[in-house]
Amino acid sequence: MTVSPLQQVLSHTARALIELRGEPAAAALAEQFVRRVEGLDDDEMTELLQTLLADFGHNHEALVDAVDAWRDDPTQTTAQAVGEATESARLVLFRQLNTAGDGIRCLLHLRAETLARRRSYPELAPVDHDLEHLLRSWFNRGFLELRRLDWSTPAHILETLIAYEAVHEIQGWDDLRRRLDTDRRSFGFFHPNLPDEPIIFVEVALTSGMSASIQHVLEPRDDHVDDGPEPEVDTAIFYSITNCQMGLRGISFGNFLIKQVTALLSTELPQLDTFATLSPIPGFSRWLADARPDIDTSNQTAMEDACAHYLCVERSRGRPLDPVARFHLHNGARVERLNWMGDTSAKGMGESHGMLVNYRYSGQDLEANHESLVDDGIVIAAPDIVDRIEAPEGTVATSPQVVD
Repeated sequence: MTVSPLQQVLSHTARALIELRGEPAAAALAEQFVRRVEGLDDDEMTELLQTLLADFGHNHEALVDAVDAWRDDPTQTTAQAVGEATESARLVLFRQLNTAGDGIRCLLHLRAETLARRRSYPELAPVDHDLEHLLRSWFNRGFLELRRLDWSTPAHILETLIAYEAVHEIQGWDDLRRRLDTDRRSFGFFHPNLPDEPIIFVEVALTSGMSASIQHVLEPRDDHVDDGPEPEVDTAIFYSITNCQMGLRGISFGNFLIKQVTALLSTELPQLDTFATLSPIPGFSRWLADARPDIDTSNQTAMEDACAHYLCVERSRGRPLDPVARFHLHNGARVERLNWMGDTSAKGMGESHGMLVNYRYSGQDLEANHESLVDDGIVIAAPDIVDRIEAPEGTVATSPQVVD
């Protein structure tokens, strides 16, 4: 592979960074490397990632020597030397880049670019693995700060909500203001190195009873008040969870976010007795077209029965087929209720023929539900959902099985 002059410079800088680890001069080199990476076009980025794969892997000879030394003398010291030898030069380089002012943002960018190329260049898997390994430790839950986002939040942070919202698009500032009203809540996790940009955020509606329609949740409020939600509010509906960093794909924070927000709202509003989601079903239309092409999509009963089957029975590699169901059920929620025409937007009609689902988080043992799914492959659902399904034994239940 012919290496361009720019890649030669980047490769030389990377090697110097590895050699200078811990030295004051390394920080300046890291800044230079980060600035150059930010300006790469698509072809140059592909070339850089290929260089990181080919030229910054493991030192084979050092690894063999370390393994031989451990075999001759299997002590903690020689075992530690094996561990150090298994680290690629890429890992050392990525740690050095994190010393730059925008180093963490650069690494997130590199991983997003790597993920975008994985299908065309599957050989980049080791580069992705090294980036994910470091980002998973640096974005550990212990480093993240939960913040409430409201109308007093700086405008440049609120703009990120409009830009990133992926579940129900925010239609400008008026729409955002409704979502931050006194009967609504929004919370985000922030990292110390990215203080002005949420890692993930959740939007919550405070309602009387469990919401069945996203149109109702998002519609303008006629009886605006300034001192909080109405006293009859008894339910918190999580209606949107959005990951903001493509580079953190596969590193989940949603479970922690829901649980921490639930605890916070329970303290703020002790009258809340129900915590649930109003969730999309993004794979339903696609599955329906393949599995039941002759179904009458205007028949509510038939569609709800099919949707219950899809959410609770259909599997991919032993896990629920629908990605949103997989997330919430893995967290220990249960399938609570199906909502006919819950989302009549073009996106909702296209993804699920307008169907939405409530996953319930309160009033049950989340850990037991999680274990039923992970250990036994059993989806936990409300009795009304289970009654709709002709499911194989051991697929779905109304409560976790008790094993003597």
